[in-house]
Amino acid sequence: MAGKLAAPSKRGRLEVNPDPNVIPFIDVMLVLVIIFMIAAPISSVDIEVEMPVSRIDPSQRPPRPTWVSISSTDEGVLYYVMNDAVPINELGTKTFEAVQKNDPRLADEFEVRDQRIFIRADAGLPYRNVVLVMNRLQDRGFTKIGFVAEDRRN
Repeated sequence: MAGKLAAPSKRGRLEVNPDPNVIPFIDVMLVLVIIFMIAAPISSVDIEVEMPVSRIDPSQRPPRPTWVSISSTDEGVLYYVMNDAVPINELGTKTFEAVQKNDPRLADEFEVRDQRIFIRADAGLPYRNVVLVMNRLQDRGFTKIGFVAEDRRN
């Protein structure tokens, strides 16, 4: 405990101060800091370590997905492969070309047809337009088709 040295109390004795005396604590901390400053360079010794060479090939990026979008306008229904407007009768061919462009590693036609095609359509669009797109893709050999919905949770 620490004592106050300001003014004596009624009986001439010093009052008891409830605040802890932190001076010895600070002294011990400063000594520990000096010890660690001296010991730190000693503990960092340079040792050469030869790590084994990694034999794992880095993983390849997945191919870019191929999108077919269906949009409804005042002029009618518009079909897009990626960002390019396409007439409905050329939809299968343009999708095939887009899959080859998105993943140049695909060697033959069967690998190209095995890729998943994502379809996204406007909310108010009649479903028959989506079925028409699915039929055109199926005519070209695409059977893996996924639908993309907008996440409206807020």
